[in-house]
Amino acid sequence: MNTMEIADMTLNLGDPAPDLTLPNQDGEVVAFSQCWQQMPTAFVFLRHFG
Repeated sequence: MNTMEIADMTLNLGDPAPDLTLPNQDGEVVAFSQCWQQMPTAFVFLRHFG
């Protein structure tokens, strides 16, 4: 992936978040939009260094 492709993927302030799907703690695939509809939601992505 080159720098221009990465720049095209970044979000700006006020942009809607993409509707991603990820497995939850039980291994079930959950769409972010399902969480937003049920309650206020905050997603935290932890970076691993090492």
